[in-house]
Amino acid sequence: MKILVLALGNPLRGDDGVGSAVLAALGETAVLPPHIKLIDGGTPGLETALTLQGYDKVIVIDAANLGEAPGTWRRFSLAEANLVQQAQMNGTLHDAGFAEAVALGVALDILPPEIIVYGVQPETIEWEMGLSTAVRTAIPKICQQIQAELAEILI
Repeated sequence: MKILVLALGNPLRGDDGVGSAVLAALGETAVLPPHIKLIDGGTPGLETALTLQGYDKVIVIDAANLGEAPGTWRRFSLAEANLVQQAQMNGTLHDAGFAEAVALGVALDILPPEIIVYGVQPETIEWEMGLSTAVRTAIPKICQQIQAELAEILI
């Protein structure tokens, strides 16, 4: 089974860099077999659809407006995220993000069978380096959950 753990977001925008931070922590603490890839996808555009192609399962980590307290995180399936309905191209490709990449992947029939999203409520996504304390504190638990999920697959 070919698995991708994909971090999305911009570390120059405060808590939007949580995906990169989780990926770095996973890389430091987890010993992963070669069929599990860790990729920092940066700020997602339509090319993200191609990044997802060819995997059996993708785990995405990104900041998300959950309407919760900063640092709160949720694990949900792509269907639960309802991203395809949220995609809004509005006649331009310049604002394309993950939802639009997923919509493109659906249209091209290139998405993996399973996409899981770990969304983390940011405190701030202003132009600043570093994560807020609330988001930084959530990283070990997120890593633990992802490692447990990957371990289940390997059994």
